[in-house]
Amino acid sequence: MGGMAEIVGFNTDLLQPRRETLEMVVRDLFPRGGHIEQATFWTGLRPMTPDGTPVVGRTRYKNLWLNTGHGTLGWTMACGSGQLLSDILSGRTPAIPYDDLSVARYRSDFTPTRPQRLHSAHN
Repeated sequence: MGGMAEIVGFNTDLLQPRRETLEMVVRDLFPRGGHIEQATFWTGLRPMTPDGTPVVGRTRYKNLWLNTGHGTLGWTMACGSGQLLSDILSGRTPAIPYDDLSVARYRSDFTPTRPQRLHSAHN
């Protein structure tokens, strides 16, 4: 039905207050929707970055490319990030500039190359 995100490192303990909040919301929205006490709850880890922006692109290793760190926006950004990485790996020109998505942005000496203007269907 839904989920929540917390910054807790690698702790996957299910927090009872979070479960209770989800149960309350489901009961409010779907009062006759089923038996919430029979629901299965679980926790998992969501890779995210310190700045909230995913990492997409090459690494210092020849055959290792990244498409990770989407955090709570994984489903939202999945298609676009997948298309971007597909374009990069296939040698096609991506629809958006992507140097700011590099893992290198976390280096202190990183300076992205920014285009003067983005091209779109309206230009």
